[in-house]
Amino acid sequence: MRLCDYMKTIVLSLSLGSVSLLHAEARTHPFDIESGMVTYEISGGTELTPETNLSISGNVTLRFRDWGDIRMEEESGVVLTTGAIRHKQDLQRLEKYTKDTVITVDYENEQVMQRKKAASETINYDETAFLEHKGHESVAGIVCDVWVGPSIKKCIYKNVVLKLESTLYDISYLKVATKAVFDTNTSDVECQVPDYPVQEFALLKNNIKTKNVLKIENPCKILNVKTYDIPDHNISDGLNTVTDEERKKFVHQVAKDIYKKQKKMLPKLLRSMKKSRECLQTAEDPVRANQCMEPYMNMKKKLGIEEGEAITVWDEAQKNRLLDILEDEVIYLQSRMPCVNRAKKLTDLSACMK
Repeated sequence: MRLCDYMKTIVLSLSLGSVSLLHAEARTHPFDIESGMVTYEISGGTELTPETNLSISGNVTLRFRDWGDIRMEEESGVVLTTGAIRHKQDLQRLEKYTKDTVITVDYENEQVMQRKKAASETINYDETAFLEHKGHESVAGIVCDVWVGPSIKKCIYKNVVLKLESTLYDISYLKVATKAVFDTNTSDVECQVPDYPVQEFALLKNNIKTKNVLKIENPCKILNVKTYDIPDHNISDGLNTVTDEERKKFVHQVAKDIYKKQKKMLPKLLRSMKKSRECLQTAEDPVRANQCMEPYMNMKKKLGIEEGEAITVWDEAQKNRLLDILEDEVIYLQSRMPCVNRAKKLTDLSACMK
C-alpha cells in the first residue's frame, strides 16, 4: 500500500511552504549539487489519545540527477499503535518529480498516477527560509550547516536536507541520513517506477474526484509534513503555539485511516475469536488445535499483536485454559461493540477500548 499514505505531514521543512513562498530565494534548481543518492532512517511518535500511542519507523531513499530537477523518493516503514487501539500497518510510498510532472505510485491498487505540476510546485523553495544558522554538524560523514527555527532543526548540505528534527502538535519526528553519495552517475534505471498502468489526471482545485485520488492518508507522509498546513501565526510570530483545537484537527487527520481500518477489523476480530473457540471445543490433537487458532492468530497479526507460540501439548487442562482465555476475550470485545459501532472518530474508538 502507499507508504508513509498514512502519516502525511510533519516534515516541517515543507510545511513552511505556503508561507515561505514570498520569501524564498529565486533558485534555478532544487539542489546545488548535480546528482546523488541519500538513504535515511525515520522515526517519530505521539500520544494519539489518552489511551493510545502511535509510533513510526522506516527508511527513505532519495535519488536525484540534473540538480534535483529529476528526483525520486522511495519510502517504506511501519506505523504502530499501542494501548487501547492495537494497529500495525506496513507502508510503502514512491514519488518521482520531473520538471513538468509529479508521479505517485499506488502500490495498493498497482497503478501509477501522473499529473502536471501546479504553478506553485515549479518554484524551488529555500530550505533555510525562516531559520537561523547555528553552526555545523557531521551527518553520514558529511559536514552540513545547522539551521534552527521554532519546533524545527535541519542540517543542510547544498540545499539537501541530511537531518531533520521537528516537534509539533506534541509529535516528534526525526529523519537522518545514514549514507550519502554525491556527484555519482544516477542512471535512468535507478529512477524508474514500477511497470504499472499509468493514470493521468489534471490537478483541478474544485474537482472532487481528483481530490480523492490525491488524498494522502499515510501517517509518515503526514509527519513528513508536505501536505498539512501549519497555521501561519505559529511561524510568523516565531512561536510554537498550538491550540487544542488545532492539535485535535491534526490528530484526526493522522488517525483517519487507522479509525476506518479499526472499524472494519474489530468486528472481524470478534468473529475470528468465536470461530476459533467453537473449533477448539472438538479439537483432539495439537495439529487440529493450531488449525483452529489460525483465524484468530491471523487477525491478531494484522493488528500488530504478538501471535504467541504454537500449541505443542494438547490435553484437557490445556484445552480448558485456552477456551477460558478465548471466552474472556470474546466477552470483553463483545461488550464494547455497541460503543465501537457508535464511534465517529479514533478518539471515540480509543475510549471504547480502554
